[in-house]
Amino acid sequence: LLSFFSHSYVGPDYSVQKNTGKISLEQIDALSVKSFPLCMRQLHRALRDSHHLRHGGRMQYGLFLKGIGLTLEQALEFWKREFIRGKVDADKFDKGYAYSIRHNYGKEGKRTDYTPYSCMKIIMSNPPSQGDYHGCPFRHSDPELLKQKLQSYKIPPSGITQVLELVKGMHYQLACQKYFELTHDVDDVGFSLNHPNQYFTESQKLLSGGREPKKEFNNSGNFQQKSNTQESINSSSTPTSSSAKADTELEGLEAYFTED
Repeated sequence: LLSFFSHSYVGPDYSVQKNTGKISLEQIDALSVKSFPLCMRQLHRALRDSHHLRHGGRMQYGLFLKGIGLTLEQALEFWKREFIRGKVDADKFDKGYAYSIRHNYGKEGKRTDYTPYSCMKIIMSNPPSQGDYHGCPFRHSDPELLKQKLQSYKIPPSGITQVLELVKGMHYQLACQKYFELTHDVDDVGFSLNHPNQYFTESQKLLSGGREPKKEFNNSGNFQQKSNTQESINSSSTPTSSSAKADTELEGLEAYFTED
């Protein structure tokens, strides 16, 4: 039992958000740059570029957007607006995609309130194949392509080296924490990262002045940043799975995302 919990995500599931409806569709582009983890930033950019995501990407990104406060009505408008800019007309969207989005929000089928994917779920299940953009960039991207992506996001060379070293050691969540630090100009995130929606929430707190990086006194009496690196659980580097209940529920949802 203890072994199971040591490899399971047991934090907040982000199924109920106090900020539901407070995110406007016009904010998403800006938020994707400053407050989305790299996995969601990648999905958003791919959607904007190709006006389509395959089912794995829609699952991962759609539930994340739900978790940051997008309402069902906003989600339907968001996906429809983008898809009809591509090869999907409005009628096809309504018949082939709208049902799955409503199902995502618990308005169809078993009426289950599906929750956003945790980091462990993203890292350990449904790896992306060619043409997919879901998954964890730190786990599933070629290191050279990851380096190029980080360079395009203006990450300094020293920071890229640190990220790639963590990736090499299979510390994928710690690599994402380092990405947070580099993009928010802090020395220590002050928390152990386990969920993309946690990343978003902490980013918004920091950018709005609602959270200060943790500090502690060193032996000389000066303040220093408190490092959480050693406090992170071992599953930060090689997590195995999320809860069996969540996986079972998501399997039911995935059945509705079969159309590419």
